[in-house]
Amino acid sequence: MTTPLRMHALSREQTIAAIYETVIRAELCDRFTRSSETDAAGFAEMAAASQLQSVRVDPDLQLHFVRATEILEELWVRSGRPAPRQFFEGSDAYWLLLTASGELVRASRPARASLQGDENAVLADLDLSDDAQARVAYCLTQLRLQQNREAIPEILATSDPTRKLMCRTVQCGDGLQASYGLMIEALDFQWSGRAENMLSATFGLHQQEVQLLASLLDGKSLSVLGNQTRGGISGLKRQLNVILVKCGAPGLAEMFRLLCFLIAEVSSDEKIARGEVAPVEGRVEVSDEANLQFFKLGAETGQPVIFLHGLVDGIAGVQRLQSQFRTGGFRVYAPLRCGYGQSGPVPSPELSMDVFIDQLEILIERENLRRPILLGHRGGAAYAHIAARRLRDRVAGAVIVSGIGPVRKLSELSALTRHHWMMASAAAYGPGFLPLAAKLWARSIRQNGPMALLRQKPRSTMEIIGAGSTAQLSALLQSSHELSLLQSGAGMMADLHWIVNDWRRHIDGHSAPVIYVHSDDDQVTTVERLQLAMAGRPNVQVRLSRGGGSMLLYTRPELVLAALEELSEK
Repeated sequence: MTTPLRMHALSREQTIAAIYETVIRAELCDRFTRSSETDAAGFAEMAAASQLQSVRVDPDLQLHFVRATEILEELWVRSGRPAPRQFFEGSDAYWLLLTASGELVRASRPARASLQGDENAVLADLDLSDDAQARVAYCLTQLRLQQNREAIPEILATSDPTRKLMCRTVQCGDGLQASYGLMIEALDFQWSGRAENMLSATFGLHQQEVQLLASLLDGKSLSVLGNQTRGGISGLKRQLNVILVKCGAPGLAEMFRLLCFLIAEVSSDEKIARGEVAPVEGRVEVSDEANLQFFKLGAETGQPVIFLHGLVDGIAGVQRLQSQFRTGGFRVYAPLRCGYGQSGPVPSPELSMDVFIDQLEILIERENLRRPILLGHRGGAAYAHIAARRLRDRVAGAVIVSGIGPVRKLSELSALTRHHWMMASAAAYGPGFLPLAAKLWARSIRQNGPMALLRQKPRSTMEIIGAGSTAQLSALLQSSHELSLLQSGAGMMADLHWIVNDWRRHIDGHSAPVIYVHSDDDQVTTVERLQLAMAGRPNVQVRLSRGGGSMLLYTRPELVLAALEELSEK
């Protein structure tokens, strides 16, 4: 696989997680209401296709499909072996089951809620194209005539470009006692060039194979495509069998679900990284005065990471790394400290550290996080390092990126930009002026745009990462900035207490491993000052990057990911 193509490949962990997500669904238990011979047909086709020497077989994916199917069967047995007409309807997925006469006999909650008219004439409510309606009608006719029961799944187009419907035959029983129905389920995704590259890189698909998938997932029928292809429909079926082997799926329905799920996941990650969609939100209710708002990023499972944001850009730095975190298998939690977003109000600045670490412990317990890694950025350095000291037995360590180190005298912060220097001075000498300084800073951001949040001395972060990223970052920084100011900057003003004070005494003694990832041209906390503050401390490393400015989370994220990977392996 070439390097450019490898960049688009999903991690093995992400692909495996998607297999379990798309297989373990209550509405898919119809495979167990048929004979074992019918159930094994898909695997038999795969075995035949795998004899082709040119096909790269992936036994791991096959085994995970088998394991997921076993779990599904265990759930089916535990539920009393329901027939399709008795499947659990409380699912959040969109699906409905029709008899051969077109009568609705079962539907999930979202599907039933979407039906506008007579439930015995549901096809009119499915928003299908004329061609798709004709194909569904043909499938139902075939079922009534007791023909074509083993037809391959059909992908149907709707007027919504982000939704397709897959229909397939459902069987209950065998022989003369068998009954048949048509299961229609939603596949929510949108095909794109990114999807093509991802499927090709992840499953080793050739261009012709990707083009066939693109046509089928666009809603084109296999019979029509066969008429337009030199090898005909039999040639396309052989090609589909080869794709099945590469994906490890037992059948076409399973493969379509897996691929569409991954396409949708990649698209969602890109929207989150651009700030178009907010990450999943959660709350930790400690008390009326100490609730904690947090966001979940990255993978659904894997190494937990807790991001401790700085004062300026909030969670934007990790939000833009959504895809990389998921691919790397990092499950990222981004809590907002008191005074930020919709977290609780600010306690006294001196108590803010104690309150936040107590909240961290509750978050770790309630989310069942096993040895999470703390990831501190800029002004979150004090919180990350002190938490690594106090929670040393519960965390794997801390990675601190471009951290603002302990300050002994205010002149050490002279490299801060004008408004930040004004706020730091107010925090040190005139706390009563802090609200005014914060207002002036917020007004400056409104006037100069959110990209001003990344402007640091001696040169702008944007000069390093490139102007081409401006449009994407602007929306992300804007949403994160607005979130930070929901309480009029109260959290930022409280955090300034830890910026202008020497917090070294709070990190004395044994600590979980702490890795500082720092740039040699960071002017806010110089290398010399950081090394002096951390000298002689056990389990603390200072790693230098040549260049990169004072916002390495944006300019050199690969160094951050490498440090996280290292701690996750300890």
